Amino acid sequence: MAGKITATDAARRFSEFLNQVRYRGMEFDIVRGKEVVARLVPAAPQGGVALDRLDELVRSLPRLGPREAKLFALDIERGLARMRPDAVEWD
Repeated sequence: MAGKITATDAARRFSEFLNQVRYRGMEFDIVRGKEVVARLVPAAPQGGVALDRLDELVRSLPRLGPREAKLFALDIERGLARMRPDAVEWD
């Protein structure tokens, strides 16, 4: 659950709130009047895999058995059959 702070307090003590977000993982709803107008939350971790390690990662993944592979393929086929190209929303 996020703590609530006023926009004025956020402006006055911004560095302090940033430290609490960064080092304690805290989250804050920033309120103007009675309305939450923004959230101050920890940034998503920098993730991903270096391209030169991708093969290593793929090789380390668990392998599906024949039955699981067949069921997985069936799930994909069913999902694709339900998709309509005109209904796909692109961000």
